[in-house]
Amino acid sequence: MRIFKDREEAGKLLGEFLKSFNFDKENSIILAIPRGGIPVAYQVSKALNIPFSLVIVKKLAPLSEPEAAFGAIAPDGTIYIDEHLMRYMGVSEEELEIVKEKALSEIKRRIKDFLKNKEPDVNGKDVIIVDDGIATGYTAMVAAMYVKKKGANNVYLAVPVCPADSISKVKKVFDDVFCLHPVETPFFAVGSYYQDFHQLTDEEMYKFEF
Repeated sequence: MRIFKDREEAGKLLGEFLKSFNFDKENSIILAIPRGGIPVAYQVSKALNIPFSLVIVKKLAPLSEPEAAFGAIAPDGTIYIDEHLMRYMGVSEEELEIVKEKALSEIKRRIKDFLKNKEPDVNGKDVIIVDDGIATGYTAMVAAMYVKKKGANNVYLAVPVCPADSISKVKKVFDDVFCLHPVETPFFAVGSYYQDFHQLTDEEMYKFEF
């Protein structure tokens, strides 16, 4: 099943794939979703000769199950929640507020550490949001909502791999979606398509210049 050696290879292949699309290079910026999107976006940036930075958003998950996302949140509090799933997980409104505050605190820390408190200017620009893949699509969707609020022009999503049935869902907030390897499967995990899918450390992230 694995089709990418690592995120770097996935980014190179995605970059080559995206060359055939006519992006406005003079007025575009690539924004990676940390952490996994950073090595992918770096290679896409090199291939397309478009600068890249970060859009720092965070998934929302029950306190007892930090990997089981039911939504995502952006730095200004812009939020996307699957309320049906949230209720199914047993998350109360009180727990939701705690989860949101924790997520916003971590977002604030990452903006300070990785962007030196200076988020990229997207006003009037075309934005290509890049991640290492999408499963639920929550973080990508809230990232798109956030940059549109900040005045972005067209907002695109570019990923190496995704479930085919997620494309129509995320297209509700993106102007277009570019997925190198759409997969038809009811059971999808991004990491299944990478030989090396380790969690990037802060030290690894610091190697990239945003």
